[in-house]
Amino acid sequence: MTDKDPTLMARCPECDSRIYFDRRPDVGEIIVCPECEASLEIMRNNPIRLDWAYDEGERPAAGGGPSLEELYGFGSDSERDEEAYGEDEDYSRY
Repeated sequence: MTDKDPTLMARCPECDSRIYFDRRPDVGEIIVCPECEASLEIMRNNPIRLDWAYDEGERPAAGGGPSLEELYGFGSDSERDEEAYGEDEDYSRY
């Protein structure tokens, strides 16, 4: 029996078990961990890196948290200011 190719191995982010591949997987491919059955996505394929698979639009924003638009429902700074202070108010004296 030959040893498995270590470049075709990654660790499950859920259970830390080793997952071996017969071939180099495609980026974006979804696999299932054979140990914990977590759905995983191939994020890189050289070296192989896995992350939890998310439904479309569910993946966290860069930086790890929701965007301001997702938190507050605003599209720009001026919209947030208008909502917070009102359009008609004159706050220049502050």
